[in-house]
Amino acid sequence: MEDALLRILTPKRSIDILRDVHAAKEQGRPYVVVFVGVNGVGKSTNLAKVAYWLLQHKINVMLAACDTFRSGAVEQLRTHARRLQVCYDYCDGLTFMIYIFCILLPVASQDNEPLMRALSKLINLNNPDLVLFVGEALVGNDAVDQLTKFNQVRYDFAG
Repeated sequence: MEDALLRILTPKRSIDILRDVHAAKEQGRPYVVVFVGVNGVGKSTNLAKVAYWLLQHKINVMLAACDTFRSGAVEQLRTHARRLQVCYDYCDGLTFMIYIFCILLPVASQDNEPLMRALSKLINLNNPDLVLFVGEALVGNDAVDQLTKFNQVRYDFAG
């Protein structure tokens, strides 16, 4: 199991989010991060922590809700946005182009083909800069299975 986790979790490229956000900003485009994982693992909470960290580094942030499957998910993200004083969901296009340089999206799914298909479409059509898997530490081998499924989603449902 350790080898499988190391293989899956080892980045194929160097990841420096601040460097990459600034590079996207210089290109005049937002840097998009998608948080994926099953329900209840803390995607929105971790997203808020990352948003706070980005704000501390003077990066403008927008939160956009994609997890409409879970009751309360949209309101939870709206609350985080209000507390962080960042743009949420409906920003006018001009403001977006000038000020927003990092968009953070939480996306949930289960062993549910329609949801996984929607996740694949979101990733393949929008081509986010970074996809982060949020999982629980206590699920053991299930974590490897979840990570493998989320990693494979862009290939299985592409098209």
